[in-house]
This record gives sequence, C-alpha cells and structure tokens, in this order.
Amino acid sequence: MPQMSKVELYAAIRHDHRGGMSMRELERKHGVTWRTARKALDSSWPEPRKKPPPRAATLDPYKAVIDETLRADLDVSRLI
Repeated sequence: MPQMSKVELYAAIRHDHRGGMSMRELERKHGVTWRTARKALDSSWPEPRKKPPPRAATLDPYKAVIDETLRADLDVSRLI
C-alpha cells in the first residue's frame, strides 16, 4: 500500500469520523495515535515541519589552528 501524505491521512480520518467511526476505530484503521487522530479532527491542515537546529561543522574545533597556520604562512618568503 503506498504511503499517503499527512494531508490525505487527515482527510481520510475526518471522512471516516463523519461516517460515524469512533476514535479507537480511527486509530486502528489508520495506524495512528489518539493525538494524531485528534489533530486531524481539530484542523484540516497538519502542522508545518519544525526546522532542525543548526549543527556545528566538524571543523569548528580546529578553525583557530587552521587560521593561525594560514596567517603564519603569509609571512613566509616564497621561493621563485
């Protein structure tokens, strides 16, 4: 069975609820928790996804060392 989007899932839950299904039947049929079923009945649109917090780069602990090395390299005379 293909995965349905949250909007389609919410619509199916609301449709079945209008047809007289109890909350427990909705949960079992659609494989959701009572919170999801309640959210589907309260709002026709699901909540937007939360943005994850920015992650630190792998090089962050070494940036100071790299910068220091590059600055020292500026002072070295070049061989031509």
